[in-house]
Amino acid sequence: MQKMNLNLCAIALLLFGSISLVHSRAVDIVDNENNDADNSIEPEEEQQPAQSKHSRNRLFEDDWLKFTKTPPTKMQQAAGATIEIVCEMMGSQVPSIQWIVGHMPRSEIDNLESNAITEYAPSAIVRVKSVHVIDHMLSEPRVYTCIGRSGSKTIYASTVVHPSHSDLELGGLIATEKQYQGPQKPRIIYTEKTHLDLMGSTIMLPCKVHARPHARITWKSNEDKEIVQSHRFKVLPTGDLLIIGLKWEDMGNYKCIAHNAVGHDSADTFVYPVLKDED
Repeated sequence: MQKMNLNLCAIALLLFGSISLVHSRAVDIVDNENNDADNSIEPEEEQQPAQSKHSRNRLFEDDWLKFTKTPPTKMQQAAGATIEIVCEMMGSQVPSIQWIVGHMPRSEIDNLESNAITEYAPSAIVRVKSVHVIDHMLSEPRVYTCIGRSGSKTIYASTVVHPSHSDLELGGLIATEKQYQGPQKPRIIYTEKTHLDLMGSTIMLPCKVHARPHARITWKSNEDKEIVQSHRFKVLPTGDLLIIGLKWEDMGNYKCIAHNAVGHDSADTFVYPVLKDED
C-alpha cells in the first residue's frame, strides 16, 4: 500500500465520517425554567488563518472540532436503570471531553477551565468518544453537559435526564440519591475511535473504564495479539496505550479490553500513520 502524504489524507478521513469544513459551533441553551435543552448550531465568525512554519504539517491551518455523535436532548430513566449518555467528536490535534452536571450559563461554559490533561499533537486528527454513566436513581431532572475542546475551539451540548415517573409519583419521598449497590461489569467510558498522526510521532490511546470491582485492562495490537511492554509499546498504569515512534506498519485496529469478575467490555481504535510532507 502506498504511503499517503498529509495533503491526500483528507480523502482518507471521509472513510471515518463526514467532516464539515463550514466553521460552526454546537451550542446548548439551558433553560432554567423548564429544564429543557436546545442543541442548536450557531455559525462562528470567519478568521484568517495564521501562517507558520508548522502549518505545512497540518491538514487544516485553523483548529477545528465537530460532533460526530451529539448527546440526545432528553432521556428518561427507568426505575433502577443505569443511564449512559454518549458524546463523540472529531477534530484537529487531540480533542478532550469533560462533563459537567447541573445548570451552567453559556458564558461560564466558555470560560470553564478543563480538568483534563491535554496532549499537544498539532499534526493529529482524532475522533474521541466519551460516555457519562449515571449509576444511581435521580430524584429530580438533571442536566448533563458534554464539553469538547481542541486548540482554540470549544463545543458543547446538553442532555436533560428525567427520573422515573413512578419515583416522582411517590411525592418526593426519595430525598437522597444513593449509588446502586453490588458489582458492575466494566464499561469503557473514554476512548478514541480514530487517531491519525505523522510517522515518528508518539501517540497515546486512552482507555478509561467504569467498573466495580476494579477492571483489568489489556490491549491487542493491529495483528490481534496481546501487547506486551516493549521500548515502543507501553500499557500505562492508567490503562492507556503509549506508542512511541509511530511507523507505517503500526497502521490498523487496536483493541482495549477491560474485564472483572462480572464481565468485560472492549473498544477499538484505528491508528493511521501519515507520511510527513517533504520540506
